[in-house]
Amino acid sequence: MSKVLISLSGECSVQRDQLKEDYDLIFGVDGGTEFLYRLFLVPTHIIGDFDSIKSSTKERAKRDGARVLAFDEDKDETDLEIALKTAKEFQADSITIIGGEGKDLDHLFSNLLCISSFNDKEVTKWITKTECIIFSNQKIYDAEENKIFSILPLTDLENLTIKGSKWDIEDETIPYGSSKTLRNVATRNTLEVHCKSGKFCLVIKN
Repeated sequence: MSKVLISLSGECSVQRDQLKEDYDLIFGVDGGTEFLYRLFLVPTHIIGDFDSIKSSTKERAKRDGARVLAFDEDKDETDLEIALKTAKEFQADSITIIGGEGKDLDHLFSNLLCISSFNDKEVTKWITKTECIIFSNQKIYDAEENKIFSILPLTDLENLTIKGSKWDIEDETIPYGSSKTLRNVATRNTLEVHCKSGKFCLVIKN
């Protein structure tokens, strides 16, 4: 089992003090490698078709011992999909994603759906400066009192329970696309969120 950090190209608003874990593997996904060095992190792998990374950064990563996983530009998978598959091959039980911000809406939605489709038993987080999006099947989540959070149903949710919030619910069926679970407020430092079947992501304001 391992903890993996994946840095995507695009824009990255994350600050270094938001990344508090010790990562076993650090993936620079194409131009996302630039952000790693900006955050004083050294990649163990660089992944992609390398159409957005500076040649000097690529050479620096190679000098630092990064393994290069190169792919054709004309491929049927995004660099993020390849990075997530690689993380699974390393039996990652925790995946943290940074970057990938500021892109066109189709890229943003594609990233969101891609991450949710790959998430299984591992805890996957996509972190920005202002939000943390958690994809997980765990039941208890760390929060802070008075923090705003939302549950985004990615499918129909059967028997959803939310406890530790201003608007708790218990064993309710929430249809895909419903806004009922948006903009809730934590009333303690942990949230209990689980459902009998279905998939969701938890968005917590930083």
